[in-house]
Amino acid sequence: MAGFALHKNKVFNWSGAEYRIDRIQANGDVLLERMNDGQLSVVSREQLLTEYAEGKISAKKVDATFANSLVPSFSRPLDELSEAVRNAVKRRKHYLESILDHGVPVFTPEYLKPLIERAATEIGDAKPPAVITLYRWYRRFKSMNDARAIIPRTDLCGPRETRQSDLILQLVAESLEEAFKASPQATCRNIYTRLLGKIDIENQRKIGGEPIKPPSLRTVYRLVERAEAYELAVLKGGKAAADRRFRIGKAGVKTSRILERVEIDHTPLDLFLIDEKSWLPLGRPTLTVIIDHYSRMLLGYYLSFDSPSTAAVMGALRHAILPKKLADQVIPNLKNANTWPCYGLLEVMVVDNGLEFHGNDLESVAYDLGIRIQYCPKHTPRFKGVVERYLKTVNYFFAHQLPGTSFAKFYQRGDYDPQKAALLTFAEFKQIFEKWVVDVYAQDEHRGLGKTTPWARWQEGFAHYEPVLPDDLLTLQRRIGLVEERSLRRDGIVLHGIRYSGDELSPILRGFGEGVKVRLVYDPEDLGEIQVWGPNDAEPVTVKALDYDFAHGLTVKQNEFIREQLREQGAAVVDRVALERARYELSLAIEELMTSRKHTARRRSAALRGINSSKPNGSETPIGNKPDSTKNPKRDIPVASSKFQQNQDDKGLEIIKSFQMKRQEGIQHEL
Repeated sequence: MAGFALHKNKVFNWSGAEYRIDRIQANGDVLLERMNDGQLSVVSREQLLTEYAEGKISAKKVDATFANSLVPSFSRPLDELSEAVRNAVKRRKHYLESILDHGVPVFTPEYLKPLIERAATEIGDAKPPAVITLYRWYRRFKSMNDARAIIPRTDLCGPRETRQSDLILQLVAESLEEAFKASPQATCRNIYTRLLGKIDIENQRKIGGEPIKPPSLRTVYRLVERAEAYELAVLKGGKAAADRRFRIGKAGVKTSRILERVEIDHTPLDLFLIDEKSWLPLGRPTLTVIIDHYSRMLLGYYLSFDSPSTAAVMGALRHAILPKKLADQVIPNLKNANTWPCYGLLEVMVVDNGLEFHGNDLESVAYDLGIRIQYCPKHTPRFKGVVERYLKTVNYFFAHQLPGTSFAKFYQRGDYDPQKAALLTFAEFKQIFEKWVVDVYAQDEHRGLGKTTPWARWQEGFAHYEPVLPDDLLTLQRRIGLVEERSLRRDGIVLHGIRYSGDELSPILRGFGEGVKVRLVYDPEDLGEIQVWGPNDAEPVTVKALDYDFAHGLTVKQNEFIREQLREQGAAVVDRVALERARYELSLAIEELMTSRKHTARRRSAALRGINSSKPNGSETPIGNKPDSTKNPKRDIPVASSKFQQNQDDKGLEIIKSFQMKRQEGIQHEL
């Protein structure tokens, strides 16, 4: 190794500049010459050694002026060398040490041949090196002052450039791209077949010229192997997938307290739930969760049979902010050992680029509540990796352990039929899910938190930060909901075909006149009343629907169905007979969908009934009398089968017991 030493003419780098030692005085002072301008300076030996210890001085790798033309020395660990190369290094080192033991060598045959023969006899070498060969080894060793210089670079032997013409390389690249576009599982044989076809077309275009000779299949294998792994990954799975695969993992976002950063996302559960009236599978519900980044505690959730929507986000946000009341005990003896301590206003909410997160509704609600929304870059779910891992945990370590699970992959089912095995109603699932959240997940050691649990981490954060709530429940209800803008007229405001009016609107109408734009906030699960902001109002006023009996408890989806029926019949909204007929038809449609053989129809019936985590049994039916769930004009609805007649208490206890057994087997929360 060349190293750094205070010798005359030694060249080194010091704080970005290159210096040469011109001379060294007897008192230890060193005269330096700056190479770029020739400026001379005197520095003490102690100062240079101190600067070296602080990492400001580094020696040049090679001192000789001709060393740049030499083959670079091997710089990787020596154990990577083959046994043959290591033996060759020992042989060269032995010859060089033998001649250097006799002083400075003189490279003449008369002087070196006796020394070479003696060294060959010591190791039993039948073919000792020639004098000129030994001179080359010595020159490389002295020029670099590094023993690694004598390592033979057999790895550099052979041609570095491909022997194929530019046209062949271009055709191979085109064949490679086309093969992977056709199938990500394309093989070199497929690529070679396309290449031969392209070469044949090129030869047909040539008139009288020398035809292109196709390379062998082995040559194509070598060309593909030389391609960068990243480029092959782009061809197989696309740039986004390649970026995810080859990205460098870095430290994630750091948070210092609870509610500082939360992440929200949706997932369809890998589980079929049944209808508590018809006992038929409804389908897979959609789960929306909000999780605290600092503690990994679930702050709130919303579960329904609708697709991801702004209404689901609002429902989860409302549940996250309010203090928690655990689900009703549908399974009597299945009680929670712990409470759910999470509540409070959020500071930063991290979301993806779904349409439900980009509307004015969420931005308006976030502004009113003082929440900052942070959007992830497109196609980068790792920016909210906490909630992504949590949703996977819910499916793999909770939903997959329940009867009726559909599993993540279809082939994992085998002969298992999730529809026949479906056992849980929506209300039962809600109780079991909350039991798992507070008594299993929150109490188990979390790998992302070190040797602690989400529950303990929340309590630790709660001791240093008191969550903040809105002024009162009414204030929160006025802030969270879907947002619309409407014109105020003398007869009130029309929203989704329903008219809202009352004396509460008089101050706005007198102050700004007819046609003024007002801001509305309403609950999509109850169209009975709306919140109205005038142009200069700091607080909204509550305005009820003129037909409150009709609108109270009516969901947006139910209202859309009724309006569609009225449009088909050509009746006006004020036609009470047509209105009651439409409400009755809605009930019949729901009942028919409940017993349909199609999952999509039964799932739609659950959505029309408003079944969600806020209303596990759904909203009231749109007509006065609830339909008889045991009879239907078109087909009989089967009553509860024998599998539902087992004891509900044992069912819930067995499910929770299976979760605990899984945890004892060492299953982690995150994959």
